[in-house]
Amino acid sequence: MASFISSHPGDNEVDLVVLTEPKVIQSCINKIPKGYSKIRPQALSELNDLRVQQGLIMQDLLFVLLGYEGFYIRYSERYNPNSLDSLIKGPDYKTAKHLDVSLKSITKKLVHFGKYYSALNSFVEHYCSQSSGKVVQRLCTEISQFIVQYQQLIIQIEEEFKHNSSFNLNILENILNQEISVKIHLLYEIITSIHDDSQTRFKLYGANNNINNDREAYFKNFIRNIQNDLRETGNIDLTTDQQNFNQCKGGLVLQIIQQLTHTYHGDQVSMTFLSKLFDAVSIDYVQMLNNWLINGDIDDPYDEFLIKENKLSTANRFQDIIHTRTEKYWDELYGTRTDGLIEQFSSKEIQLKILATGKYLNIFKLCTDINNFEQLGEDLIPIEKLTSRNTELKILEFYDRANWLLMKLYYDGYGFCSIIDSFQKTLLLNESYHMDNFLSNSFNDLRRNKHSVSPSRLAQSYAEAYKVNPGQNFAIIDVVSDGVTENITSNIVDVLKFNQKLTVDSTNFYDLAKEILDVKSFDAEEALKNESSSSMFKALLNKSLERNKISSAGSNTPSRSTYDPDHSDEYTVAGLNLEVHVPFPLNLLITQNFVFEYQLIFKLLVISKFITKLSDDSWKEINFSSVWGYKGFHPRVHKWILRCRILHNRMNDFMKELNFYFNFDIIDTNYQDLKCSIKEIQNFLKQDRQSQTPTNATSPQQSDLFGFRNQFDNYSQNNNSIFDKNILNHSQANNSSRTKSLCDVDNLHKKLSSFLNSILRDTLVTNKDLIESLKVMFDVIISFNHYLSRLKKSLIMINPELFDKFSQDYPSKFQNKNMDDEQIAARFDILNENLNSLYEIFNDGLTDFMNTLKLYGETENQSLLILIERLENCFPDT
Repeated sequence: MASFISSHPGDNEVDLVVLTEPKVIQSCINKIPKGYSKIRPQALSELNDLRVQQGLIMQDLLFVLLGYEGFYIRYSERYNPNSLDSLIKGPDYKTAKHLDVSLKSITKKLVHFGKYYSALNSFVEHYCSQSSGKVVQRLCTEISQFIVQYQQLIIQIEEEFKHNSSFNLNILENILNQEISVKIHLLYEIITSIHDDSQTRFKLYGANNNINNDREAYFKNFIRNIQNDLRETGNIDLTTDQQNFNQCKGGLVLQIIQQLTHTYHGDQVSMTFLSKLFDAVSIDYVQMLNNWLINGDIDDPYDEFLIKENKLSTANRFQDIIHTRTEKYWDELYGTRTDGLIEQFSSKEIQLKILATGKYLNIFKLCTDINNFEQLGEDLIPIEKLTSRNTELKILEFYDRANWLLMKLYYDGYGFCSIIDSFQKTLLLNESYHMDNFLSNSFNDLRRNKHSVSPSRLAQSYAEAYKVNPGQNFAIIDVVSDGVTENITSNIVDVLKFNQKLTVDSTNFYDLAKEILDVKSFDAEEALKNESSSSMFKALLNKSLERNKISSAGSNTPSRSTYDPDHSDEYTVAGLNLEVHVPFPLNLLITQNFVFEYQLIFKLLVISKFITKLSDDSWKEINFSSVWGYKGFHPRVHKWILRCRILHNRMNDFMKELNFYFNFDIIDTNYQDLKCSIKEIQNFLKQDRQSQTPTNATSPQQSDLFGFRNQFDNYSQNNNSIFDKNILNHSQANNSSRTKSLCDVDNLHKKLSSFLNSILRDTLVTNKDLIESLKVMFDVIISFNHYLSRLKKSLIMINPELFDKFSQDYPSKFQNKNMDDEQIAARFDILNENLNSLYEIFNDGLTDFMNTLKLYGETENQSLLILIERLENCFPDT
């Protein structure tokens, strides 16, 4: 047979180079071998024999099927071999105009195979590079293998054409359709989709990888993902990376194949090929997924994986790790990409579990000497392919495993139960005798204006009361050398003891609570749905600026000159704050938000205890003072004193009921529920360890695996290593719903959140009306007790005998004072009027407080009805 090559594009029938009897695959296209001469092909208009025309056209098709031209089949004028777009799309062909119609119709169908073949070759040549990513390179490998099979088929067709006289166009068409038509067509659809998407992304996002220059598109993508988060989880996840790839790679390529699978769902041949292609192309992606889920490693040199490791500043990485805001560091370190999400990862829940799995493993590795999980001797079966039915189950199993490791780290390594107990004792005043000592020692300072006290003196007094050593800090320590051990149980139990400091805030408790409540909630999903991106962004910005103004205004507290001793918000005690620095990795579980909520409750409890102590001191004064207990008063004065004591007792009763409600009905009840959950997890972990067959000998790989950098491996009483062979064999437990519920860091985090939210809600802090009513009651009690502390001189001035006695002992204080009956009566009338007014103010405040409680107790929070019942029993006349 002969092969033909055109010298120039142009007319259909021109001088061409004739190569005598070479193999088609080995044809030389760019150079004309010596010994061959130019001849003019026979014009089709001169050939009337249909069989001759068919033979000539079949010779041309053997070239066309390999992407070349022939005598009678040429490239279209639209084809530009210097254009990348033309190369990837493949050449279009035109046939000689005098070709028989019956042959031309088949020829037009068959030239598409040449177009596809040429396109596949061009795609591999251009896209098989590192910049395209591993998934595209794997696709190029599959295409190259297909091209080899395709070429072998063309060689077989050539042999048939040479030696089989009955071989014709119909047979050729049938062979191509049966052998490669479906595959080459699907591959062509895939590569053109990849190319078109890459070209579009290159224009939108520029040449640099993952650089998004279209800010409007970025923001729209951001809003769209927030809407999806709200629909799926009800929360806004800010750990996602909103930037788009600048080219089609990674998950985007897998998306294209998946979409084609849906398009050809009814075609079994196409479905089978696409399924196998998807599995083959996703091999490297699956390997990245397994590395992340099993070891917490990101092997993604071309930035195409679902999980992205953000390039944070490493200048002070060690300082960042031990800093109190470490949760922010870990929140920003890893994120999920929204671009290129395949169907298997479309669920937000799955995305978050995949993200959390690797993050937990990295936290675990950072806190231990374990950098390679192979030394744990686990029998893990990685994910084989994304299309497996158990892919999601495997992801959940790896998530459970990571949770298991981290829970063991928190419980057995860092004594989490002791940490929570320490928070309960320190910030929720479970053991309040330390706070009582502090209040007694610093009472005078706490009742003064915050601008007239020494914060350092208060901090020193607090440190002495709680036996805090500010110079001793909880920190990450390198593992000691072999043979050196140290009992650090005390550091675990008293972690807060060395990481707390009492300060005086510029904003008092009431203003702080109001500032939080002034941040009005709104329907985020509705706002994102109805408002344009720019207008919504401006609205959010304005809300942020308004909040900053509130914060600034809140910091402008009254100066000493405007200090009113009858209002609790101006007392130093209202500005007390206990700064707590939770060390890494505990601060990833007990976050800054939790610490802030603990601090809010602490502030309220300290104010309540302070007012209680103020009332107790006044009670001693009005019951045991020589002036208040003087027997020679007029009966009306005795009656007035009795009324003072009754009012004081009513206020004392109110504080007792309130404190009992706070401490026992709310805090202790919620804490017992939390403690039960925490103990259940602890017991489960211990039970799981003890349920395994005990072993006395451990292999070198499994002994002392849990070498904490802060020496926490010595905490376990039974074993220096919490990861013995038996504990690591937890696959059966991971398959149970019980394990998933107990050994889940996120669930434990939610329990802590629910615990604190319940206390804040039930202690009135989260309701503006209730907190204002409570402040009114506190101010009335403070004002009355402050009033009582100034009445000793007034009582002396309404009794002549006392006046004579004290004027002799303290002449400077009672000189020029008249004691006639008229003035004594006037002084008593003033006292009586003031007491009546205080009675009325207290009763009105109590009534308003109880009505407000009842309103919100019946409509929003039934826990408030407990306090209502107690107050109604205590004050039946109200």
